[in-house]
Amino acid sequence: MESSVEMIKNRLSIAEVIGSYLKLEKAGVNLKARCPFHNERTPSFFVSPERGTFHCFGCGKGGDIFTFVEEIEGVEFKEALKVLAERSGVSISKENGNYSGTGRLRAVLLEAVDFYKRNLNTSAEANKYLEDRGVKQTSIDKFQLGFSGVGWRELSEHLIRKGFSSVDAERVGLVVKSSKGYYDRFRGRIIFPFFDLGGRPIGFSARVLPGVTEDSDKYGKYINSPETSLFHKSKVFYGIKEANIAIRSLDKTILVEGQLDVILAHQAGVENAIGVSGTAFTTDHISVLKRLSDNLLVVLDADEAGFRASEKVVRMVLSVGMNVSVVALPKGQDPAELIRVDCELFKSTLNKELPFLDYALALVRDGYKDNSKRENAIRSYLYPVLADTYNEIEKDRSLQDIANLLGVAPDASRRDFEKWLSLHKNAELATRFVVPTSGQKSIPPPLEMVAGRLFGIASMLEQSKDENESALSAKILQDLNSVLGQNTFSALSEKYKNEKREDIVFEVETQYPDRFVLPNETKVLLERLRREVHKFQFSQAIDELRMAEADDDEERVAKSLLKCQEISKKLSQP
Repeated sequence: MESSVEMIKNRLSIAEVIGSYLKLEKAGVNLKARCPFHNERTPSFFVSPERGTFHCFGCGKGGDIFTFVEEIEGVEFKEALKVLAERSGVSISKENGNYSGTGRLRAVLLEAVDFYKRNLNTSAEANKYLEDRGVKQTSIDKFQLGFSGVGWRELSEHLIRKGFSSVDAERVGLVVKSSKGYYDRFRGRIIFPFFDLGGRPIGFSARVLPGVTEDSDKYGKYINSPETSLFHKSKVFYGIKEANIAIRSLDKTILVEGQLDVILAHQAGVENAIGVSGTAFTTDHISVLKRLSDNLLVVLDADEAGFRASEKVVRMVLSVGMNVSVVALPKGQDPAELIRVDCELFKSTLNKELPFLDYALALVRDGYKDNSKRENAIRSYLYPVLADTYNEIEKDRSLQDIANLLGVAPDASRRDFEKWLSLHKNAELATRFVVPTSGQKSIPPPLEMVAGRLFGIASMLEQSKDENESALSAKILQDLNSVLGQNTFSALSEKYKNEKREDIVFEVETQYPDRFVLPNETKVLLERLRREVHKFQFSQAIDELRMAEADDDEERVAKSLLKCQEISKKLSQP
């Protein structure tokens, strides 16, 4: 007789489970993604549907669906078993079902969601408010909205009747302990549940209901769940569960602010919208975004305040190499208001998105006609963002655009930026954007990834008894030496020995189960490698230019500019 574990594995594919958390891409017979367990720009996380396993070549984590859920959710095996059993429809034995810890806390939250939903069904005031704000019943059901009554112990007493303890209710932020006992945290408010990517509730946000809420003056318009073992404000997005599939399908996330903005955006058909919902944007938020897509559209107010409000988010996202565009709404309107008034105008406005740096430059161009004021605005608006931009080519393009706007030579805008940077860099900037003094830069990950793939193919084929395959192996190594140069080739050859060699060969074996594709694939990879080498050389040339400018060496500046232009031409070729 099959065990519960075997039954779950037979019913759930590993691609389905992991695909609900990450954006998976085809990689031969396997699938790949950016690893959720460590920061990386190039995917090294592979999933094998045939074996039912995953493995990350970057951090070494691997296993089956249970291991993945344990790692991604931060739970023990029992909790992972319960999560996957519910998902697969497999009944687990009472022995396995006696859960403690996290499982019990999740059960409290589930009961609270149901309690608040039933309350909303009986509250005419709450339903009237949502109707006036344009929220339809389909959206109420989709986002599982609720209402908390005005009583001080309505939820806490209900949970006790259901067999849950007040201590557990306090641990998930539903009740507050006082000298007189426990009382409900949310009273007389519209309830917006937060869910994780797996669809389980983790916390709540509660909004004032005008004319009903009694503590709005004391606690403000919104109250969120406190930090708990399940609700981490530095990681949560409102609507992430509902937007997950659309984000991965469209390969773009749309970031708005409040819960109603998210709900009405989905109601309008923009189902890849999520909200930060009043919490500070953090690097953990970026990690969540990168799991799903590299492309982010930020919706902001059409004024300087809107720009400033989004600036921190944009700078953080650009610093990790993501693509960020923005769109400005008509002045004085937030997404929810605009959708309620003119849904089509909202959707057409989203189609006018611009890369953030282009938008900022247009803001300066249209808002300041005097060149001296434009210069100050550029230093205020653009330079801080450029300092955080990871993509050196994009940074250089923006500096050329600035030069064109001001009517100066490109090297003048570069020198001005470097001077600004040297005056304004703080401890964080000093570690990331210091002008290099000398020495060779480390090999960038994209270049090493492509080279590693070619080394892996060569290593796999070198012992082949097929003369064509062994000849291809030798030719790959010869081409690698030619494209990379002797020093880089030797350094990588040394790296891919012993255990590391086994890793790259394993990756290639999973990537290319049919060897007949390898001759063409090798040509594609070599062209890609040449492009990555050119990018690396361009980055080095930019550094040389900055050093020459810092030294006021006009001859070196001229030579470096010429070198940059030559490499740029190579990069512009198809």
